[in-house]
Amino acid sequence: MQNYPTSESKILLDKPQILIVDDDRKTFELFKIALENKYELTFCSNELEIFEQINFPFSAAIINIKLETKNEFKTIQEIKNKNINIPIIFHSDYKDSINTIIIKNEYKPFAYVIKEENFNKLLDTLESAVQYFQQINQNLVLAQTLDKLEHNYRDLVENSPDIIFSLDENWRLISINESVTQILRYPVKEILNKTILNLEFKLNNPTSGILEKKLQELTLSQNTISFNCDLVTKFGEPKEMHLKLRYVNQKNGHTFFGTATTNEEDILLRICESESQIYKLGNYLTHVDIITQRLANYSSKYCTPEILMNLKLCIRELIINAMEHGNLGISFEEKSESLMNGTYIELLIKRQRNKTHADKQITVEYSLTPKRIEVKITDEGEGFDHQKMLSRSINQLDDNILGHGRGIALVKNYIDSIVYNEKGNSVHIIKNFI
Repeated sequence: MQNYPTSESKILLDKPQILIVDDDRKTFELFKIALENKYELTFCSNELEIFEQINFPFSAAIINIKLETKNEFKTIQEIKNKNINIPIIFHSDYKDSINTIIIKNEYKPFAYVIKEENFNKLLDTLESAVQYFQQINQNLVLAQTLDKLEHNYRDLVENSPDIIFSLDENWRLISINESVTQILRYPVKEILNKTILNLEFKLNNPTSGILEKKLQELTLSQNTISFNCDLVTKFGEPKEMHLKLRYVNQKNGHTFFGTATTNEEDILLRICESESQIYKLGNYLTHVDIITQRLANYSSKYCTPEILMNLKLCIRELIINAMEHGNLGISFEEKSESLMNGTYIELLIKRQRNKTHADKQITVEYSLTPKRIEVKITDEGEGFDHQKMLSRSINQLDDNILGHGRGIALVKNYIDSIVYNEKGNSVHIIKNFI
């Protein structure tokens, strides 16, 4: 047996290691001259030496096959037991076609090369075998890595405190993690394949329908959207959540990936006694939702849940009016027609992108004390006939058009004071808590 180099140094070398089994000295020398610059070689001349060497991480093996003894076939299985993927090249003097076919079928070598053939053929075959082995190892490492990543991903999703879900094109839940059971009390199997719209709280909820509107908006924008929404628990109770949805293109269509996060109590909310703020909003529903929720959260410590719900609705409606009719110039007739035709979101996006309206902002001035909340909303539009609108009652509104035209009438019924400037592009409301 001849080893190049010693076993201690083999582990530190980067060259592929090749096991060569042959008792012909001339073959040893030939392999040494041809291969030692490219590979690390281990030569064995008998079965015992092979068993001593097969723990090395060989990239390929070349074995001289002798049909009269067949001892080498016993060691081939041992080598395979150590590493089933190692490519073994049979190198033999025997070229009988029948025996060759039998050997190939029974032992399945990487290749069977006749010694009398051109030696370059063996070298080319060895190179292919090493490349094959390296590719197999890379695939195994990749598979192990992917398996680990998949395990970590599953662990991350399942142990997340947030609800993580995906929807098909029809907004049906195709996956959702166990957090939905912890937060909303639904077993996963109970809500899979059902539309996510079933999870929106609708009973006596003036803001119901926002989830469908946001999904429609996301389908058109094909981007990412976030908003607050009241979801419903298995027991029929509302649970306010912050939803973030992302549109995902796929070969055969699209899906939606989303998270629903519980709105945690802000420490500033608990310690705030009174405050005054001025906000500048863009003409986006997401901005409207965020500021409405912010004002409502800070008012919650001073009023009942019923008053808070109505206050939140009134503020949202007035800001939306400032955005739609004020800054974006959407007339009542245009909004009515778009709502009837299901093209409201398209109209909204078109106006948002129009240069005439894009830079206009909504100013929200806000003051809160334990006694009252005051909100002043000003847009950059042309104003409107607020006297005519204030003269209408909520019963005169068309209930078939969700949300259309009812903002001012709702404010008139639920808010203690509502005053417009002469132009009609600024409104000042007051809600007394005591």
